[in-house]
Amino acid sequence: MTRAAAWAVRAAATLAALTLGPAVLTGCGASPAPLGPAGIDGLTIPTPSPSPADFAGHTENPLFPLRSGTRWLYRQYTPTGFRAVVATVLPEQRDIAGIPTTGVRWQVRVRGHERTALVRWYAVDTAGNVWWFGQQVRPHTPRLDSLAPSSWLAGRDGAEAGLVLTDPPRLGDGYLNALQPGVVERRSTVVSLTATVATTERTFRHTVATRDLSTLEPLHSVQSYYARGLGLVAQQDTVATSTGISLVRMRHG
Repeated sequence: MTRAAAWAVRAAATLAALTLGPAVLTGCGASPAPLGPAGIDGLTIPTPSPSPADFAGHTENPLFPLRSGTRWLYRQYTPTGFRAVVATVLPEQRDIAGIPTTGVRWQVRVRGHERTALVRWYAVDTAGNVWWFGQQVRPHTPRLDSLAPSSWLAGRDGAEAGLVLTDPPRLGDGYLNALQPGVVERRSTVVSLTATVATTERTFRHTVATRDLSTLEPLHSVQSYYARGLGLVAQQDTVATSTGISLVRMRHG
C-alpha cells in the first residue's frame, strides 16, 4: 500500500466514525443535545449586503489564521502520487463588496517552481466568524477544490459571501460557504468538534471537522479538518478516496 493510499484509509476510517456517531447515540436512546446560543444564530448566510461595521477591527479566529506572511506547506495526494502545495497569506488587502478582505494564495510546486493555482479572499467579522468573499482561479492549473473550481467575487453577478467557520463552531450547524447560482454553491456542516485525523506526517487531535458539499458537484463530498492555531490540517475527498491534502508544516507570519 502506498503512503497516499494508507493516509486515505485512515481518513476514511475517521469519516466513518464521525458518520456513525449520532446513530450510535440514537440507538442508545440518548436525545440530541440542544444547540444552544451562538453558532450561526442571528447571521444572514449568505450575506447579500455585508456591513463594514461588522468587520471593523482586527478580530482573529484561532481555527483559521490570517496573519500576513503565514505560510502552510501541504501534500496533495492524487491517484498517481503527490505534489507539494503552498498557501500564503498575502500582505495586501482587497476591497470586495465594501469589505477589506485578506488574500490567501495557493501555489502548486512544479519542477521546483511554485505556480499560482488560485487566490481566495476572506474577512473575519467582529465576532470572529470567517467569511469567504471570492476567489480567482488560474486556468490550466491543478484543481485544488473539487466543490468550487470557478472564479467568483461577492457583489458581482449576484455572488454573495458565505461562511467558512464560526467562532466558536457549533456541532450540527450547516451553512453556505458561497453562492452564485451555477458558479459556486458550496456549503458546510459541522460534524465534529473533537475529531482525530491521522496523516502521513502526524496525528491531529481535537480538530473541528466539516462535511462540505456542492449542488453543482453532487458526486463529491469533502471532509475538512481544522486545528487551533494551525487552520486547515487535512482534507479528504470521500468519493475519490486516494486524493486529499495534509499539512506538512506551518510558519506563522
